[in-house]
Amino acid sequence: MRDEELRADGTKQALEGVETAVMSTPYGTTTATVPRAPVLPAPEEAAPAQPAPEEPAAETPAEETTVLAATQEAPTEAATVLVAAEEPAAETPAEETTVLTTAQVAAAEPTPETTGAQAATQVAAVLAVAQKADAQTSPAAAPDRRTRRRWPLWVAAACLLVLVGVGTSGYAYAAYYADKAVPGTTVVGRDVAGMTRAQISELVSGLAQQTTVSVTGDVEATASLSDLGTTVEADATADAALAAGSDVVGRFRALFEDNPIDVVTTSDPTVAEAYTTALIPSNESVATNATVRLGPDGLTFITTPAVEGVSLDSAEAARAAQEAASTLTSQSVTLTYSSQVPEITDDEAARAAEQAGVLASQPVAITDSTDPRGQTWTPDATTQASWVTVTPTADGTALTARVDATKVSQWVTASSDAAGDAPTDGVRNVNSRGDVVATSVEAVDGNKVTNAEAITTALVEALNAGRPYTGDFTTEVVKASWTDRLIADGAENLVYQAAPGEKWVDVNLSNKTVTAYEGATVVRGPISMVDGAAETPTVTGTYHVYLQYTSQTMEGDNVDGTRYRSEDVPWVSYFYSGYAFHGAPWRSSFGYSASHGCVNMPVSEAYWIYNWAEIGTTVVSHY
Repeated sequence: MRDEELRADGTKQALEGVETAVMSTPYGTTTATVPRAPVLPAPEEAAPAQPAPEEPAAETPAEETTVLAATQEAPTEAATVLVAAEEPAAETPAEETTVLTTAQVAAAEPTPETTGAQAATQVAAVLAVAQKADAQTSPAAAPDRRTRRRWPLWVAAACLLVLVGVGTSGYAYAAYYADKAVPGTTVVGRDVAGMTRAQISELVSGLAQQTTVSVTGDVEATASLSDLGTTVEADATADAALAAGSDVVGRFRALFEDNPIDVVTTSDPTVAEAYTTALIPSNESVATNATVRLGPDGLTFITTPAVEGVSLDSAEAARAAQEAASTLTSQSVTLTYSSQVPEITDDEAARAAEQAGVLASQPVAITDSTDPRGQTWTPDATTQASWVTVTPTADGTALTARVDATKVSQWVTASSDAAGDAPTDGVRNVNSRGDVVATSVEAVDGNKVTNAEAITTALVEALNAGRPYTGDFTTEVVKASWTDRLIADGAENLVYQAAPGEKWVDVNLSNKTVTAYEGATVVRGPISMVDGAAETPTVTGTYHVYLQYTSQTMEGDNVDGTRYRSEDVPWVSYFYSGYAFHGAPWRSSFGYSASHGCVNMPVSEAYWIYNWAEIGTTVVSHY
């Protein structure tokens, strides 16, 4: 490949004796201009080749030879080594000669085992090697043509090594800190760089548990942060510590700037107030505001008088707890008694109680204009009174009575559910041909209330303003659906239209018989039985077997009021309440009415029913 030199006047001159070399590495390719080795004439065949005389080592000084050797290991490619052709020693001044050795490169080159923590150091090492090499070339010297031919080679190779080193080390560094706190990250002065979210959270949580507030002065105590309503959010603090490394840019920015993290905390002043008040001993009178609450009758509001006394500065205690939490360092606070006149007086409490009574007594009525029954929903007096709460104002100097929207919503929702009607889905019995043979359940459309939320809002607004409320439920139709139920062929003529293979029992009170079916096919019976006497008849309707016993002692009342007791009644299958099929070994004949309501059967037949019937088997009792 021919190379050219650009002169100062803009013309080009071909460079003799040089060529462009292409270097291949596992990360790509690069090019460099290198001297072309001279071509020697082939020796004549008649004359045997003579070995060149060996030059003494001293005639070729090491500093007069420019060598660039770069070895880059890769799993699948061989290392590439470039060596510049040797020039006569006299033509290469010592100050223009640069040697970038393999050992220097290897010292800065990342390996597959390079960790993210080492990566940044290795990147800097590669840059240092290149800077050192550049410093060895005097910029004041006027390089001759051979010098100009040399320097692009080592610069290109050095750049390649720098790019490979930076790329590999940078990737390792970024990957290492992907789920860890980046360098420079601290929490209350503690270095957490390289720690995971769980580790940081555990550290912060442990420090918080050890942090206390020592209370001195008129009272003495050692309070935990939670005692004073302060919570250290360890997980949130850990999240904040990892936030700087959430992207690659942030991870590299961390190499140049610190990342101090504030502890995330929350606080509840009411907890601190309750704790400090509890520190006041029983021999001291605690200052107490007047209050209002619903009385035992659930209808009237009563007041609790205010009490003058002493108090402790709970705000000061809360500030100490906050300082301790934010620094994770135990603090101390001095609290002294101060005389306090209650801010909420008895007169203020009486006024608030009267206001609460007004809200609780306002008339409330909700109607449904679409309901033909003309229903109206109104809360009872105790329910409406329970909606009203009396609480201090934000500044703690007064009381205010308000209606609790949550409690009102619960009542409105329950009333709207009662106002609506769920649809009744219909069931049609169809035979194997798809013909509808009967409607076992008629479909009936339902309706539901659609404005319960709006009514709640309007009701709360009216009562808080001291006005009565009248509203109207708005409903919409909910369509019923139909289900087709396949029945056995021939079942349309039976008292129960069973599905194919469905087990069911026909109790015919007119014929005094029991017949077992599977679909429309008789599998047992008719079996003669004894049903209930006239005074204690057997129930009629469609039921299901729900309980079975191999034997049971039965007892109850006779018609005349006396008690009866039958022990070891065998093979009992209950199908409704106290009504069951069971064996009657005390009877010698069947086919009449005489029982207390159960279906008495021969023991062998009751045994068969017990074994054949399953829980849920349909029983149809009819005349």
